[in-house]
Order: sequence, then structure tokens, then C-alpha cells
Amino acid sequence: MNNNDFKELVDQRLSGLVWDERMRRKVTNAIREEEKPMKKKVSFTLILAVVILCVGAAAIAEGLLFSQRYSAARLANQALEQQYGITADILSLFRRQVEEHGDGTATVTYSVGSEADFPAEQMGVYTVEVEGSQAKASWSHDGEDTSGGLTAEAFGAEQLRMLNGDYANVMQQLTDAGRFHPKAAATPMPPVNLKDSEPVWTEEDQAEADKALAEAEQADQERKNEIAEAEAVGKLSIEKAADLAKEAIAQEYALTKEQVEKLVYEPDSTYITWQEGKPQANLLFWLWQGEDEAFHEKDGQYWVMVNLATGMIEDMIYDAGQAANG
Repeated sequence: MNNNDFKELVDQRLSGLVWDERMRRKVTNAIREEEKPMKKKVSFTLILAVVILCVGAAAIAEGLLFSQRYSAARLANQALEQQYGITADILSLFRRQVEEHGDGTATVTYSVGSEADFPAEQMGVYTVEVEGSQAKASWSHDGEDTSGGLTAEAFGAEQLRMLNGDYANVMQQLTDAGRFHPKAAATPMPPVNLKDSEPVWTEEDQAEADKALAEAEQADQERKNEIAEAEAVGKLSIEKAADLAKEAIAQEYALTKEQVEKLVYEPDSTYITWQEGKPQANLLFWLWQGEDEAFHEKDGQYWVMVNLATGMIEDMIYDAGQAANG
């Protein structure tokens, strides 16, 4: 094996590596064990070989590979929680965008998805610069006062939890205080006086309904056809991709066995996107742990993007389904 072959092998095996403290200790311990009988300086090649073996063992044990894009997003999520207390449930109030740079670094941005539904000015924008295993977070409201509940200059974790847990009441308070200006409501339809006339279902109404139904059925058939094409081009079936996605959700969000058992895959929402000619399956899972409408920790929807050509987890998003983003 020449140097180019070895470099290519290393690039392939380390493409999904997320270097964290657990992996660092594992490699260090392995190197120390190798040093004992050798009694000589450890070569750089040996270190790389040990890293590759450790990564390979982790991949076999976990059965999952994550893209560099999602690895950057994961580090950014962790940085926001550590620095600002933005946990996964309230993180779903924001729209996440990942911009990868040619040098291996990435910029992850979190902004309000709809200014018509949220107090975007007070919530601001979070930006995380990711380089290797390091992530540096900043906020457009850094240095501003977040105390005082809904009267605060800027909305930090405290206000976001209020907004997420009691959306309608919080938005009404902000509107009454003049801190949020909702869009003007559409002109209401004139009321129908049922006493004077009974609604009549005409042939035109039936024709419109039939047309809408036919269009929906055609769109669903096109979706199914694209799934079949994606499975033919890729190496994984949608069923296998769903298995990988469920395993990834359980691992990344530390779900209990009971939560995993209640995690439901919704096949009718599966759709295909294409990236550089490779099919990506976008899969939706729901978790609802209670018998009633009460929210329990980690309830909500989980979207997972799986590369059907490689089996790699390209992206993953959790939406608690509270507030106005459910």
C-alpha cells in the first residue's frame, strides 16, 4: 500500500468520526497498551492505525455513520445548551441551517422560522462556528438583559420555555403590551344563515372535490414511484433506512426502551430528495407517550435523512411540536 492508498483509506474510515473525550481516552489507552511491550517511540502510522481500529469498532458496535454536516449540527446544538441553556425542546422554536466550508469548518445558524408567528426581534439569531471538535457560539443579543420575564430586552432560555409551554397566552401578553404585532387577519367570510337556507352540495362542488382527490392520489403515486426509483439506485430499502433512523433517534436523544417502543414511523410522510445524484430518504417518526394531550419529555416528531447509497445519517431534526410549530 502506497501513501496515497493509505491516505484514501484513512479519509474513508474517518469521514464520519466525531472526536470527543470518550474517543480520545479510548485511543490513548490503546496506544499505552501498545507501548508496554515495544519499549520504543510510537510511530504516527501506529497512532492512525489505532484510531482507524477504534472508529471501525465503534461503527460495528453502533451500526451508524453520521455525516460531517450532521456532526457539525450536533456540536452546535451542544454548544447552545452548554452556553445558553437552549435544550432540544426549545431549540425546535428555531430553524437550523448548516453551511459547510471547503476547509472542513462549518457555520450553523439558528433563526426564527416565521416572524409572523414568533417575536423574532426578541429571540434573535444564534450562530455557531464549528472547527473540528470545537464549537464557538454567539447570540445577536449577547450582553443584553434577559431578566424580567416577558418584559426583558432579549428572550433567553427562560422566555423561550414560557413561549414553548404556553404559546397562545404568551403571544397574547406580548400583543397586549405592544411588543408583538400580528399580521392583519384575512377578511372573514360572511356568516351563513342556516335558518334561511340549507347549504346545497352542487355538481360543481362535487367536481372540485373529485379533482382535488385525484390530484392528491396522483401526487402520492408520484411519491411512491420516486421511492421505488431511489431504492433501485441506492443500496438500502426504505425499511432498512427506517431501522437505521430509529436506531439513530434512540442513540442521539437517549431514549429509554419504553420510549423507543412508542416511537412510530409514519411511512406516508416519507419522501425522497437527491444530493449529487444520490437518493436521500426523509423519514418521519412520532413519539407520544401519554394517553391524553399532555406533553411528556421527548414527545414530538423526529425527522431523519438517510443516504440510501451509503446508509449514512445525513441529518436529524427534532420538533417538540409545541408552540406554533407543531
